[in-house]
Amino acid sequence: MKETRVAYRYAKSLIDLAAENGVLDRVNADMAGIESVFKQNHQLVAVMKNPIVQGDKKHAILEALFGGKVDNFTMSLLSLLTKKHREAVVFEISSEFQRQYREKMGIKIVEVTTTQPITEDQRANFKAIMASKASKVELIEKIDEKILGGFVLKMDDQQIDESVIAKLNKIKNKFTEQVINY
Repeated sequence: MKETRVAYRYAKSLIDLAAENGVLDRVNADMAGIESVFKQNHQLVAVMKNPIVQGDKKHAILEALFGGKVDNFTMSLLSLLTKKHREAVVFEISSEFQRQYREKMGIKIVEVTTTQPITEDQRANFKAIMASKASKVELIEKIDEKILGGFVLKMDDQQIDESVIAKLNKIKNKFTEQVINY
């Protein structure tokens, strides 16, 4: 809970500063990259959360990983976090920043699940389907062979399930109802 509040505040401040200085999109790209690095490297997360590792060593690690590769605002945030002994929440801040960025920009996340990778035409069709629900859409593609075919679209609390397994289950339920009612 405490980490969430801290992450929210730092992310909000960074969004405000980046927007004021016209570097919001660059900083968002940086935060996405930072989140990706932390997701892929659990040892990095462990080091950042380890109270035994000194702050200057953590700063050196962050500098080596991101120095010269991210915007000055982003690097300043990372430096500030190590000075304030908040490096343990870098991952949470990057995730929260992206959530707030999407909210600010009116971008909705749409999860599309299929049995195989989708084509550009299909991607455009899925975006068109969701265009009535949101002006800007970010697709997250997932592969799940359990749906047997078709697709499942999820946005917020809405779901469009056009999968083969859902249709088979619907037929099964109708058949079961008819047998019971017979």
